[in-house]
Amino acid sequence: MDNKKSILLFAVFFIIYEFNVYIANDMIMPGMISVVNEFHSSTDNIAKSLSLYIIGGSTLQIFLGPLCDRFGKRNILLFGNLLFLVASGIIPFATNIGQFLTARYIQGLGLCFIFIGYATIHELFDDKMAVKLCSLVSNISIFAPLIGPVIGSAIIIAANWRYVFIVTAILAIVSLIGLARNMPNSKPSSEIMPFKEILVTYRTIITTRFLLQGAIIIAVICLPMIAWIGLAPVLVLKTLGKSYSDYIIYQSLVFGGFILSSISIQFLAGRFSFYKLITRGTVLSFIGLLIAAIFHMHTWIFIMGMFLASFGIGLYNGSIFRIAITSTGVSNSMSAATLNIVQSASMAASIEIVNKICDHFNYSVASFAIVNLICGIVMLIICFNFAKLVKNRSWQ
Repeated sequence: MDNKKSILLFAVFFIIYEFNVYIANDMIMPGMISVVNEFHSSTDNIAKSLSLYIIGGSTLQIFLGPLCDRFGKRNILLFGNLLFLVASGIIPFATNIGQFLTARYIQGLGLCFIFIGYATIHELFDDKMAVKLCSLVSNISIFAPLIGPVIGSAIIIAANWRYVFIVTAILAIVSLIGLARNMPNSKPSSEIMPFKEILVTYRTIITTRFLLQGAIIIAVICLPMIAWIGLAPVLVLKTLGKSYSDYIIYQSLVFGGFILSSISIQFLAGRFSFYKLITRGTVLSFIGLLIAAIFHMHTWIFIMGMFLASFGIGLYNGSIFRIAITSTGVSNSMSAATLNIVQSASMAASIEIVNKICDHFNYSVASFAIVNLICGIVMLIICFNFAKLVKNRSWQ
């Protein structure tokens, strides 16, 4: 097998792994009402399940960067895939909400290892191709909120929610075998990095302005979409009283914006500077959130506003990631790990805040839309400031 074919197959199986890690959450979301009812639990545990999954996705990050440099990215990613596979097999045996949430946190650890694939891509390709590939790979994972509810709903109707995780385990086996056969391995360091050097490296990374700002910005701009994933089962199925079919349609429309932006960025990357992608994408996403807030009482207009917001976000999140990860001048693995830690922690905390606010207002669409609009205003300010900072730098 030649090198190009092997790299292509690596990308394919990495996509399957990333897709599976995300779809594990999205397949169960339409069934979360059944989960909390079966365990006689409160509704706020629906969003908490997502928060714990995301927190799990940042728990190991600080250790994985040095481990990748020491043992090679391939070995660490394979271990992560195996861990995710084992965790997926635990969840169907949960007998109460505490066990379920704990198992979801463990399963979320699989998210920790996704950055390894991105770091590998950034090492193998130049700015233009790296942005294209990362945008494609990351936005392919957005198919999860589209396909996940469809598959999840079908499984729940035919059997029950526990079988969702059996499907997840099967996909984990496929990605594990594919990555083991095709993933290129970075050359491990011949010496273990001293603990003091690790601390110095992380200090350099965390004090790099562009990385820290980039991580926070990514958390802010993705919050409306992540919050939608966590709260949509309650908003659509309970507050609006819609059916599973309506839930699937709304998910498809909202996240269809990411799909279109993924296609668009393949033509725009290299033709437009990072500054233009960030500013134009920010404006589009803010307009979408504004429309959703103003017309929250009109379901279809609200959904189309969310669609526009997701399209705008998809246009520039890859650019910010590229700028952040290449700004430190040190290990891409450790930089990507730090980026993921900051954005995951910020995102998990923000979801809990949004969940508490919406819970206080009985999960009304108005409360969700207004919180998103406030997030959009913050996004508008910090993204334009970030774009100005990088305008005259080499990232153009």
